Amino acid sequence: MVSVIIPVYNAEKYLAQAIDSVLSQTYTDWELILVDDGSTDSSGNICDEACSKDSRITVYHISNGGLSCARNLGLDNAAGDFIFFLDADDILPSIAIETFLLFSKECDIVSSPLKHFKDSKIPPDKCVASSLRNYTLSSIEALENILYQKNIDNSACGKLFSSNIWKGMCFRVGTGYEDLDIISSLFLKANRVAILETPLYYYRQHPESYVHTFSLRRADVLDVTQRLTDYIAYRCPQLLPAARSRQLSANFNILGLIAANRKFIIGEDRGKADKIADSCWNKIKELRGESLRNPSVRLKNKIGIILSYIGGRPFFQTVSKHFYK
Repeated sequence: MVSVIIPVYNAEKYLAQAIDSVLSQTYTDWELILVDDGSTDSSGNICDEACSKDSRITVYHISNGGLSCARNLGLDNAAGDFIFFLDADDILPSIAIETFLLFSKECDIVSSPLKHFKDSKIPPDKCVASSLRNYTLSSIEALENILYQKNIDNSACGKLFSSNIWKGMCFRVGTGYEDLDIISSLFLKANRVAILETPLYYYRQHPESYVHTFSLRRADVLDVTQRLTDYIAYRCPQLLPAARSRQLSANFNILGLIAANRKFIIGEDRGKADKIADSCWNKIKELRGESLRNPSVRLKNKIGIILSYIGGRPFFQTVSKHFYK
């Protein structure tokens, strides 16, 4: 059985589509765990209505504790042999779970790309499992791809996990970028990882989503990537250059975001933003030489490094604010 976990918070506009996409799965041995994280709209009622119509659906209503709390509750109550996370504003093609399972033999994780779509352009449901190209990697090879931001993203969504690798694991509460925070530990617990080349997870793009809004909480990624680098140095030192490349990306991103959104940062947050920006620039100077010499570092980082050398911080911030909004 597959345990599908959907954390729900004020998602009334999209939630029914997410639930319907699970109900439409060609593979039927699943349970759907809906965790209503203190929604103040009609999301809780939508959850209850779905539960009343299908015995495979369970609903938990909790006070608002954030995404990690909701997912952790789902994990605590999951009975399946496999775990799958679906966000309340995303959807699955009908063949998704069946296909993930098809490629799960001898692999603790099966990963699919995320297909981005806008509200009015839901992708067609045309996937055929037997036609999908795939390959397998060792856990270290797969994690290296994630850290270098190549063929595998760091999202917990779009991946089927063996429930065994979640034993003793949970999402960190109170931080943003919780997926990136835990993904290294999960992948290093896996035996093999199957990589599908066709998207089997449809990721909705809308202006209210976390990645499309700016607040200083986005700077949580700096702490997350520092913890990740420290963990990799201890647990898998051969991947340390990859971890430091990912840390460099995070510092480029936040410095650029602060530059792009500076006119909207007011009051006490202005001073906080300046300190964060100073910290980013210092970390960039620490990491850029090593990453420039590393042939595995992605082109976007190489360009950022060159820009940072050419004109220093003012020039980099002026240019980068056009790319990070």
